[in-house]
Amino acid sequence: MLISMTVQNFAIIDNISIDFSGGMTVLTGETGAGKSLIIDAIALLFGRRASTDLIRFGETKAIIEGVFSEMPLSVKALLDDLVDSEDYLVIRREIHANGKSLCKINNAVVTLSQLSSVADELGDIHTQYDTQGLFNPKNYIDFIDDCEVKALVEEYKHYLAAYREANAKYKNLSEKSLSDRQNLELLNFQKTELEKADISLEEEEELKSRNAYLVNFEEINRNIKAIIDIYQTNNTLRAIYESINYLEKLSPYNEKYSHYKARLEEYYYGLEDLVEDINREFKVFEYDETELDRINERLGLYSDLKRKYKMSTEEIVFLYQKISEQIDGIVNYDFHLTELKKQVNQAYQKTHTVAQVIREKRICLGKQMENEIKSGLADLQLKNIDFQITFNPLDNIQFYVNGIDEIDFMISFNPGEPLRPLSKVASGGELSRFMLALKALVFEKINLQIIVFDEIDIGVSGAIAYSIASKIKQISKKAQVLCVTHLPQVAAAADHHIAISKQIFAERTVTMVTTLEDEDRIIEIGKMISNGEATPASKTMAAELLKGRKIK
Repeated sequence: MLISMTVQNFAIIDNISIDFSGGMTVLTGETGAGKSLIIDAIALLFGRRASTDLIRFGETKAIIEGVFSEMPLSVKALLDDLVDSEDYLVIRREIHANGKSLCKINNAVVTLSQLSSVADELGDIHTQYDTQGLFNPKNYIDFIDDCEVKALVEEYKHYLAAYREANAKYKNLSEKSLSDRQNLELLNFQKTELEKADISLEEEEELKSRNAYLVNFEEINRNIKAIIDIYQTNNTLRAIYESINYLEKLSPYNEKYSHYKARLEEYYYGLEDLVEDINREFKVFEYDETELDRINERLGLYSDLKRKYKMSTEEIVFLYQKISEQIDGIVNYDFHLTELKKQVNQAYQKTHTVAQVIREKRICLGKQMENEIKSGLADLQLKNIDFQITFNPLDNIQFYVNGIDEIDFMISFNPGEPLRPLSKVASGGELSRFMLALKALVFEKINLQIIVFDEIDIGVSGAIAYSIASKIKQISKKAQVLCVTHLPQVAAAADHHIAISKQIFAERTVTMVTTLEDEDRIIEIGKMISNGEATPASKTMAAELLKGRKIK
């Protein structure tokens, strides 16, 4: 629960500190005194975005700090991931005139998103404008779903993602199949052309080497003959052989001559083999003009293909492999499409099965909620109404983010009138009471610690006011309730009463906060009864209201 809050330099609030208690607390005061500012300050503690317009004129920053106790386990779990956990939760907001703002939890800086995640587990602020949420049927599912259904929805989302992925693959392959089948003739032509060409990087290099050999035949022939002549004319090999013999004769005198001999013998036999190879090549060396023409024709084919495809030989070889794979894929498209279609159908069936289970549970929960809402509305003096939660027909199933269901709240406030969507038939007061009945039901399910009502009783009076007071009092038995009200019936039902007023000090308007007890409380409620002035009669009525405030 919220046990205290300090607000500084916030609109007309100069510097106030408020202590809160459990149960039901009302905040009352004349219009413009600052009641809604207190709610706005709590909203900032709950993660609402800050505006520099709220900084008190002439100040550089506004500060709101709240201290919470008896935190639920869900909040403690979040805090363990963010800050050092303590017995108390201290939330601080600073709004600076330069547009910057600061969020702190237990003196550790956090993001607004992190603060909101914590606040979502703490409480809820309900204003008269929250009834706008009833205008959007997308919100209705959140009102109905319980923990079991929400767990099923998560499972459904997993299957839905798998179905959409499989379906996207199937559609993409179908489109690609159609496009590729249209290109099949071109692909087959290219494949045939490249198959006939039968090119390879190795062959191209070999052709270039052979072409260079034949083009330079005369130069090569002349130099080879010159090499052979050196050895045959000068008897070079004979001279080396005789050198070996001389070294052999010197070997007995020193071991190094033996090493010289061995090395020279190695050179001799290697050179002898090399000269023989050159001589053998020279004997068979001949020029073949037809071979050169064939090589040039073949190299021309390589040049034509590279120019046509604007690729290197290596890239053309890879293109051929790719084209072959594409053609194989096109030929096998029917098989792949059939397999993908099976996956789509299986994923669809899993998704639909879970969605159907969710729908059946929602229908049961909807019937239960219908009865509970009717009971709650009867408590709020909305009797003889017809209320139904309707589900969309399944003539054409569509998978939505939370299932296959579209829900609407249909209501008739007057006997004999047809059911119509809630947002189109209810007045402001009726919507407020409906939302109160709905939230009373929802609060029991989500187990929030703090509930804030900001003038949700506007536009009602008489017996209805007593009913609203009773409903809010009922909620306060399970959560701390803070309520801004103009109704004396609601104010009298509260366990605690805080009066908000404004005064002028040093030509500046400031908000004042006073906790009321006994006679002061009678006077305040008397003012509410008699239009701002506590008369003897209104005080008597206030005292009577307070005597009966323990509403069951």
